[in-house]
Amino acid sequence: MTIAEAFDSQLARLRMRYARTPLPRFFAWWGRELVALLPARWRALLAERADMLLLETQGDELVLWRQTGERSVELGRVALGEPAEAQRAAFAALRRPLENPDLPCFLCIGAERALRRPITLPVAAENNLRQVLAFEMDRQTPFKADQVYFDYRLAERQAADRNLHIELTVVPRAQLDAELAKLAAAAVPLDGVDCWRDGSGSARAGLNLLPPERRRKRRNLPARLNLALAGAALVLLVTGMLLSLDNRASALAAMTAQVEKAENEARQVSQLRKTLQDTIESANFLSRKKRETPLMVQMLEELTERLPDDTYLERLNVDEKNKIELQGLSTDASRLIALLQKSEVFVNPGVQGTIQPDPRTKKDRFNITLEFRKLAEAAAKGGEHGGRKPAGGRNAPDAGTP
Repeated sequence: MTIAEAFDSQLARLRMRYARTPLPRFFAWWGRELVALLPARWRALLAERADMLLLETQGDELVLWRQTGERSVELGRVALGEPAEAQRAAFAALRRPLENPDLPCFLCIGAERALRRPITLPVAAENNLRQVLAFEMDRQTPFKADQVYFDYRLAERQAADRNLHIELTVVPRAQLDAELAKLAAAAVPLDGVDCWRDGSGSARAGLNLLPPERRRKRRNLPARLNLALAGAALVLLVTGMLLSLDNRASALAAMTAQVEKAENEARQVSQLRKTLQDTIESANFLSRKKRETPLMVQMLEELTERLPDDTYLERLNVDEKNKIELQGLSTDASRLIALLQKSEVFVNPGVQGTIQPDPRTKKDRFNITLEFRKLAEAAAKGGEHGGRKPAGGRNAPDAGTP
């Protein structure tokens, strides 16, 4: 991030905090009262400063409007099908009669083309609100952040409200890029993209959907003046700090002692919390162990029901990973997998190695492995949630042999 971008980001945060105070409403009322006392000519000059140019594409024509206050007047049209030089000349001719041809220029689109959605976010997201909205875009809208241009309007909130109430406005990038491409030939310097407030030719809604990097670069004289005033305030602040250095040093020493005391208390609280947590875990150990231990009687009952009468087991083992190993003899060992797959208790049956005939008993010797169904499903769910160990139920097996 460059110095200019960091400065703009910090300035946006300060503006947002200022907008939540009663000062903007007070200064707006005060300004209206003062303007009402001025002569009509001066009021007209002040109103002229609020003028702007609004553009709208209608078919193959570019319509140029001039907004003054809450009214917009059509100045003319430019045919987008003409050559680029002709478009630039026509656009310049429409701006030339204006007292200030360098008025802010915004492209306005119909409000029905934009998606508006109210969103409530915690106040902690205020410092990085635009990044948070981009991160939440795919949850709040049918689009991803790289598929749309968006802007937001922060609703007024009370001091006791710990949430931010936001009206998010998004428009698909593909549509807007296609419309901006039509203006490339006319070399229109855009300050932003907005929506009509009450239909075509009314007034802009007060948003700016155009990304900052695509807006026309203007010299921000108020920001430079504020920066100069901030520098002067910084010099005065340093001077005052140097004059009161002794008092600040003593205050710092007292504060350091308070911080050390608070840190010691925090360490004691942390140690007590850890001791309490260890005590709770020790108290819950037996109940958790019982809950996580598998019910081996159910396993034996299911095996007895699923295995045919011509099959018997020589060995049954449950290893440390809660996998079951069956070794034995059967008249037709190949059908055992199909029988075990129908079980509601077991899952993932499979033959280890090969099925070999036993010359003494004339049966097939098999080695089959399988898992408890509930534990396998719980492990799969735990893997989807970051690999956290699932809590076992009554049927969850423990490591060892039944």
